[in-house]
Amino acid sequence: MSDRILEYLVGALVLLIVAWLVARVVSGLGGEAESAPFDLASLSDAEIDSVVIASSEGVIHLVASDAWTVNGYDATAEAGATLTRALGQARTGNLVGRNPENHARLGVTEAAGRTVTVYPAGSSPVSFIVGEQTQVLNQSYVRQPEEDEVYTLQGSLVTLVSRGPDDWRDKGILQAAREDIQRLEYDYPDESFALELAPTGWTIEPSGTAADPASVNNTLSQLARLRAIGFAADSVIPTLTWDSLTAELRVLGPGDFVLGELMFKKREEEQGVGFYIRRVGSPVVYTLSTFSGDQILKRASAFVGEAEDEISG
Repeated sequence: MSDRILEYLVGALVLLIVAWLVARVVSGLGGEAESAPFDLASLSDAEIDSVVIASSEGVIHLVASDAWTVNGYDATAEAGATLTRALGQARTGNLVGRNPENHARLGVTEAAGRTVTVYPAGSSPVSFIVGEQTQVLNQSYVRQPEEDEVYTLQGSLVTLVSRGPDDWRDKGILQAAREDIQRLEYDYPDESFALELAPTGWTIEPSGTAADPASVNNTLSQLARLRAIGFAADSVIPTLTWDSLTAELRVLGPGDFVLGELMFKKREEEQGVGFYIRRVGSPVVYTLSTFSGDQILKRASAFVGEAEDEISG
């Protein structure tokens, strides 16, 4: 046997050994191709009362109702439908291991994983621990508490359970459509004025000066369906004093119907977050980008058109 043939044989043997070792690791040290004993698809026809996602980062409690809530706050409008659809479409795959010593590596311990408990209406809760993601898109390892067997879990549920509580919350601050906004009332510590839609266009009140259309349009673009970029931390909320504001803004619609009353408080900018903002009568404190806040909170002089500046000059 020539040296070259011997080298080929040794190389082939090495590749076989490596492939065998990889297969043992991926399969959780000798897992068999068995189907999981619990079927999440059964939840697709179930009416869900609530879902709890617990991890080392905290607990997320999603409660079903006409409008879903998350940890007591309003959830996004699509939260309930997205979650129930993901639960119904989730599929458990083959058994990949049953050795408890591998649970931590696969992320399916209660300490390392995310324990999901689904409470269907009128039936027993279903719990499972979602662990590390595999190399396949939308696939993670999953295990039932008190069981050693680890399976694969497939579907969008894999990414949904990794969301933080703020990702489930409704970030909508103002629900008004742009065409519904007809008056803006600004109240600063040292200045108060209003923008009002007249038959000839927007005017600055009480002077009646014509407002610059571009400046008004920029402001309306930010206000229409205004959304936050996040929420104030629970530790920060008690420290905020709302009797000393940067500005207050009332947004009015047809017939002076109040579409929203917003309180703004300037904050030390951090990663583009320049304002805390609240709706009057609501305890929820949102965070708003510096750009959006600056486009909304303009002084009366910023709304004066160029022609008016020339006349006044």
